[in-house]
Amino acid sequence: MVDKFLGANSQYRDSVFRDYFNDKVRLLSLCNALLGTDYTDPNLLEINTLQGNFFSGQKNDISCRIDDKWLILIEHQSSVNPNMAFRCLLYASQLLNNLVTNKDTLYQGELLIFPEPQCFVFYDGDDSEPLTKEIRLSDSFYTSKGLMEFIVTSYNINYDLNQPLLRNCRYLNDYSTLVGKVKQGLKAKLSRREAIIQAINWCIENDVMTGYLTVKRDEVFSMLDLQWNFDEAKVAWFKQGEKKGKENKLLENLRSVMESFNVSVEKAMDVLKIPKEEQPYYTAKLKAMEK
Repeated sequence: MVDKFLGANSQYRDSVFRDYFNDKVRLLSLCNALLGTDYTDPNLLEINTLQGNFFSGQKNDISCRIDDKWLILIEHQSSVNPNMAFRCLLYASQLLNNLVTNKDTLYQGELLIFPEPQCFVFYDGDDSEPLTKEIRLSDSFYTSKGLMEFIVTSYNINYDLNQPLLRNCRYLNDYSTLVGKVKQGLKAKLSRREAIIQAINWCIENDVMTGYLTVKRDEVFSMLDLQWNFDEAKVAWFKQGEKKGKENKLLENLRSVMESFNVSVEKAMDVLKIPKEEQPYYTAKLKAMEK
């Protein structure tokens, strides 16, 4: 079975979440669960997702307009981002701006009427997050008098949690199950490739996203493999940046000790309790900075 995936396109530039819900029937079901509505006609929904790929910050995951009443933005995350209210505000502004085909009307006397933005985040990472929480733009302000607010509702959709939203949307529950099965495989010490393949096969055999996965199994493998690679890379970048920041701070402290007390670099490193085995590295770094 593994051999079926060897030809999968490793350059695929989308996410399973975005691709799966780029379908009016699935997306309408999800919107009904989020809004508490009961729309049945998929033609009332217009998908207007900003274009891009998950390596680019200039796109949103899924957005749509429903019956000229709602502008729905949905973001998927595998890591916690407290700036989602600001990001979603930018997306909503762009989408609303796209609705104004004649910008001259912004300066005329008639009030423009827009669909109401509703923004949601779906989180399925490994950090402990509440089932539901609000992310507020006002939390980003130094001071806030409540004069400007933008609220995003975040849902933890990890499939082993008792998330009511999953019970109200079969498609979201199925997606959560697929991701959960991949995680189970990884926890069982399978390779990422094996974990993804096993999860896809289990879902097909157990009527979870069966039609979608049967048709697009190679693409789904590529998307999941690429997404996990990207998530691991983000962690590595963060750790590298964190290490670099600590290193720069330590070099600043070394120079400060040397200048303030007029001591050698060796004495300064002893004062700062830098391990002996690391001292040659920092000595070289200081010399390079002085050139």
